[in-house]
Parts: sequence; C-alpha cells; structure tokens
Amino acid sequence: MTNFSEKVVLVTGAARGIGLSLATHFSKLGAAVALADLSADDLATATAGIRADDPSARCMAVEVDVADRASVEAMVAAVIDTYGRIDVLVSNAGVWKNLTRGPFWQLSNAEWSNTFKVNTEGAFNCASAVAPHMIARKSGHIVFIGSAAIGEALAHIPHYTASKSALTGLMRCAAKELGKDGINVNMVNPGQVDTGAFSREQMESRALTKFIHRVGQPRDLEGIVTLLASDEGSFITAQQIYVDGGGVLN
Repeated sequence: MTNFSEKVVLVTGAARGIGLSLATHFSKLGAAVALADLSADDLATATAGIRADDPSARCMAVEVDVADRASVEAMVAAVIDTYGRIDVLVSNAGVWKNLTRGPFWQLSNAEWSNTFKVNTEGAFNCASAVAPHMIARKSGHIVFIGSAAIGEALAHIPHYTASKSALTGLMRCAAKELGKDGINVNMVNPGQVDTGAFSREQMESRALTKFIHRVGQPRDLEGIVTLLASDEGSFITAQQIYVDGGGVLN
C-alpha cells in the first residue's frame, strides 16, 4: 500500500460521497488531508468521523465555494498555512443531484451557466490556485473527478454532461503546461455511484446494463485516484480513466 505520510492532499466536495471516501482513504494512507466543501456543518461531521476512526489523523476542514475565485484562493492559503504545502489536489466538487432535468431547449441560461460555474469554472479555480505552489516545488498531482456521462448521450442533462466534458480540455492543456515542472494532471470519470442520488432500484437496474453487474461504490475510485496521486503514477498524465464497470461501452 502506498504511503502518503509525507504528503498533503486537498479534496474538494469532501463532506460526503466520493469526496469523503477519497479524503478518508488518503487519511488512512497517512496523508495530511484538507477537506473542503460548501457546507460547514457537513464538514464538521466528516472530519469528526475521520478523527473518531483514527485520533491521530491529520485533517482539517475548509469551507469553500469553488465557484468563487477569492474563496478558492483563501482555501489554498489556509491549507498551506497549516501544512506548508499541497502535494495533491483532488478536484471533486460539483453539482448534480439538484439540477433541473429536461430537454436542452427548455433549460434556462441561468441553469446552464450555474452548472458550468461550479463543475467547470470551479475546477479551473482550484487548479489555478494550486498550480503556482506546485510549480515552485517542481512537484504535484492534480486529479479532476469528471463523469462517465461524457462518454454517453444521456437525455435531459446536457448542461451536466457538457460541463464535465469541458474538463477534458482543461485537463489536457494543464497537463501539457505543467509537465515540465514535474506535475501530472489526469481525470477520473466515475459511472453511477451509490451516493444517495439515486434509488436502490434505479442503481440495480442500471448495474445490469454494465459489463460488471453490481452497483458502483465511492470506494471503487480509491485505487485509481491513489495511483494518479502517487509517485508511482507520476509518469501518467493527460489521461482520462473511466471507473464505471464498463457501462460507457454498452
């Protein structure tokens, strides 16, 4: 198992679901972990849970609105002030569950823009804020959490799919620009994951259309994200990897 005891990991959207699973996993690997999210109450619960499992865990909570550049800059400054550096950024924060669904021609411009504001611009803000610090240290790992939806044509969520698709271009350009400084940038695209956004019946029905007939779990992302954030994965960059049980190929 990779040891992250000398690493500082920042995870956005970390108060629940995939983000919390990844933050908890990195903590178990010995990393100092900064959990960032919009909800202070959920962050308090998340960090308390990590400390309850391991009283020696090094973790901090940072309230942030990733869609606001100043808020993101303050988040990065707080983490560096506490831990001295950021070795890994897992840009996971995004909107999905409460999005308005419907034919694309019925979606409002506000709904479209707000989705991009969080899912795309939020990732851009976070990567832009950590990049100078990683460049100065000639080392770093950035992992964007995208979505397997970008490989499909799903009805009624074009704003979500488009906002996650845009991350592919950002990831590739960032990887090219940062590679000379020893920084790798990649993207992981999860399929439908059991985070409470879907009913059990919906998830089990969807699972039967995949190559692997089971419901995806947040922990299914831990292995690949760990690799991409590790020294062992430092020569992997500009890649997008699907973790969806083969669903996107069906």
